[in-house]
Amino acid sequence: MPKTKKTTKLKLLSSHDEAGNVRTFVFETGGLKWIAGQYQGYILPQAGKTEREYERWFTIASAPGEKEIHISTRVTESAFKQSLNALKPGEQIQAHTLGGDFTWEDEPSKPVVLIAGGIGVTPFRSMLIERAAKGKHLNATLLYFNRTDDIAFRKEFDSLAARHPEFSFVPIIGESITSEAILKRTTGSKTAAKFYLSGPEPMVEKIGNELKKEAIELKQDWFPGYDEKDY
Repeated sequence: MPKTKKTTKLKLLSSHDEAGNVRTFVFETGGLKWIAGQYQGYILPQAGKTEREYERWFTIASAPGEKEIHISTRVTESAFKQSLNALKPGEQIQAHTLGGDFTWEDEPSKPVVLIAGGIGVTPFRSMLIERAAKGKHLNATLLYFNRTDDIAFRKEFDSLAARHPEFSFVPIIGESITSEAILKRTTGSKTAAKFYLSGPEPMVEKIGNELKKEAIELKQDWFPGYDEKDY
């Protein structure tokens, strides 16, 4: 493990299934303070000898006000994911290098369109839960593209929509993520709204470039290690 990285050990409190193969791991914060939408690096030395094996970066899925760090991810056969899934309450992960500017810029008069591809929804959970807890308006539409109807956080998003009439939750199952699919669901918002796009890196690059051609104001968040067939 690189000696240049200063790490903090975080204790696992619990874990639970969300939907399909998405599982949430709940850790203590270790005193960390973050802004909803930011990410952090994590190390599990038992996952292997190379950085590719023992290190991953995850957006923190929990809101700062929840006072826990949630890592919500698809549990795959990778050594890191298997080591993460094998952790028992009380065991630890090493955390380092908080960062990222994929955060909600508060412009009360401007609506927001949140576009998630699969597990790319995690920053939006953090943002929406935090804003709701602070009594802020959720003037937003969440377009959640997923391969199957195993929708992570569905009950939470449905609950937010029921309590906040200004918020719309639109799950989109089994449909390819395209700029056309996005724009047909955001008629009238194209130039008035700010768009946030999060998901597998190839998708975010492709769709982001297409949306920018439409003069859309856009922020992007890339999830490495996934593609459009596995997100």
